[in-house]
Amino acid sequence: MSENFNVMVKTGLWRENWLEAPPFPIQKMNQVHGTDIFEVTEYGDAPSADALITRSRGLRLAVKTADCIPLLIADEEAGLVAAVHAGWRGLTAEIIPKVLARMVAMGGQPERMKVTVGPSLGTECAVFSDPFHEIPEKFHWAIEAARVDLNGIAWKQLLDAGVREDHVEWPRVCTACDPSWPSWRRDQTDGRFWSFIELL
Repeated sequence: MSENFNVMVKTGLWRENWLEAPPFPIQKMNQVHGTDIFEVTEYGDAPSADALITRSRGLRLAVKTADCIPLLIADEEAGLVAAVHAGWRGLTAEIIPKVLARMVAMGGQPERMKVTVGPSLGTECAVFSDPFHEIPEKFHWAIEAARVDLNGIAWKQLLDAGVREDHVEWPRVCTACDPSWPSWRRDQTDGRFWSFIELL
């Protein structure tokens, strides 16, 4: 459980078997590296989306990643939680501010929101073949040589949206550098780890 949340929200990681879903109920999504957001009211089929939001208590939202950025977001006072998959395409298409805006429309407030960010690709390993063409111009500040500071983009988006710096928990672990985490960039593996959040 993240130290960032009180007893109203539970977060966690599952990586016992990288090729299978956890052996407990989760609400999955078919992640497509876009910006679609799906509001969940009960367990069901996995929607094609890259973010899930719920007001329902006891409903565990999950995101699976190997190098992309997983974010778990909660406004405990509003009774809202979200699980977000931010690959570089979704990130630069601004899925993070879009999720936060949706949560605000549902009664959330950015200054109350707490965020846990899981391990993802670090800047030294985020090498692109042609970053100045692949990455939108507004994010060219994050490019150095062939490398892109994807975590820096996500961090700036959170703060620009009004999330408090001390409400963000981020271990800054690079999945490609640390062999204890699955990494597509390192191994072209099918393995993933799961991050989940539940409103209690």
